[in-house]
Amino acid sequence: MNELKKSRRNFILVNRSGKAPISNVAVEKCDALNKQDVVKVCQNASSIYHCIGLPYKEWKEKLPIIMDNIIESASRVEAKIVYADNLYAYGPQKQPFHEKLTYNPIGEKTRVRAEVSTMLMKAHEAGKVIATIGRGSDFYGPRVRNSILGERVFKHLIEGKKVELIGDLKVRHSHIFIEDFAKGLVKLCNEPQAEGEVWHLPHVEAKSNQEIVNMIANKLSVKPKYRIANNLIVNVGAIFNPFMKDMKELIYQHQYDFIVDSTKYEKIFGSHSHSFTDGIEKTIKWYKDNN
Repeated sequence: MNELKKSRRNFILVNRSGKAPISNVAVEKCDALNKQDVVKVCQNASSIYHCIGLPYKEWKEKLPIIMDNIIESASRVEAKIVYADNLYAYGPQKQPFHEKLTYNPIGEKTRVRAEVSTMLMKAHEAGKVIATIGRGSDFYGPRVRNSILGERVFKHLIEGKKVELIGDLKVRHSHIFIEDFAKGLVKLCNEPQAEGEVWHLPHVEAKSNQEIVNMIANKLSVKPKYRIANNLIVNVGAIFNPFMKDMKELIYQHQYDFIVDSTKYEKIFGSHSHSFTDGIEKTIKWYKDNN
């Protein structure tokens, strides 16, 4: 929303509550699972940013319906779709993640992400809509609470609690500052040459989660303590705990280097990534201001 404000374009936030998290933003209530609702709210749109997030357990049933509703609504008014996506469709890979990789889904969550991305690109290829996909790894930054570098890291360090992470803390893992992701999506919307393609939005050089936690802790002048869910704990916990069951499919992301290659985007549109130092400072300030 902040990036759209900077662009000085008229926009409307659409969500289930009909309430905006920040002031001075037009907002409309809509059920994305109801095609008539989506068609109605998009009737005057020139661009549609699809940034809908759902709990893991709802992905298989609802994500394809939502994508179909957005494609249909966009096609009626010839609006461009900009889809904010993650890297799950690629599944485990033995190399940095780039846009030409073949999808390698290994379970329900990775499979449905591949399915909805393919739906959108096929609709573009068929001439039904104009679309582009912007992908990023795990977010961090202001307002990002439920992520690997969310409350369980920043807030816990500020409050003197144990940091909660999963997997091997020493493997490198790409993260993207939320403002950089948003800026990239707006850029893709505004650039005709972005249409019909997948783009990995700019990521800084990957660091291990341990390195990042140490950077945050040093900024706060604290010594980090950890509670780690390793591979064994995740596999055992998956028997009893729904969250751990979800993590079992995705643990590969934290067992081996998980590195995003955003060269394609940066060569054409340039890099606008926050350094970890700047991103961490902004995030700490937001958590302290919103505790």
